[in-house]
Order: sequence, then C-alpha cells, then structure tokens
Amino acid sequence: MINKLAQGLVPREEGQGWFRAATPDCRVQIMRALDYCLFQAHPTPAEIQEGIDLSGLKDTYSPCVVAVKKPLGEARQTILRMVGLDQQRGFELWLSVFSVADKRRRESDCKVGCSHEWHNL
Repeated sequence: MINKLAQGLVPREEGQGWFRAATPDCRVQIMRALDYCLFQAHPTPAEIQEGIDLSGLKDTYSPCVVAVKKPLGEARQTILRMVGLDQQRGFELWLSVFSVADKRRRESDCKVGCSHEWHNL
C-alpha cells in the first residue's frame, strides 16, 4: 500500500483514511514500514523540503520541524516515536518525502529497468 500511495496509484485521501482507521499497534507497524521505505530512498535535504511542500502540512508542525532541523537518522527515530496527531502528520510527511525521493530513484537508478517489485506495480 505504501508504494502504491507514493506512486499515486492510490489516492492520498484513501491512504490517510487507511492510516487513521488502523489500530494504534498497526499504525506503529505502518510507520516502521514507511520509515524503512524512506531509508531505502535516501532523501536529500531538498527532497525533504519538497515533501513538506507536497504534503500540505504547515512547516511549523512538529514532524516538519524535526525533519528539517535534525539529521535524517535522528529525525526518523523522533518521528517514529510520535503519537496521536503528530503521528498522523508524520505519516503524511514521510509519505510525501518518500514519494519525492523514490520518484528520483525510479527516474535515475532504475531508469532502464530494475527488479524492484515496488517499482513495477
């Protein structure tokens, strides 16, 4: 589901509803899976900012501030620990950042084809 959302194959609103409807434990698992996807995409600082813009979130929201101010590894761990509304915002932010970074990877590293199942949905 995460890759389908990031590639625009599933509407973002549907993904937000899916996340909100999940149990708290399931949301933690979704965030861990999204964090792993994000880690694999290696987002640049510019892509993080583009993800904030794409997400529609205010840049003063906690996940956005953390993503810009802290090194990526520390930001990832901090956002993984967020709960409630900040967790939901973290999901929306990381999904947008992943979408931007993964698009770059699909268009560069995997331009001539690849065996990544998530790039061949």
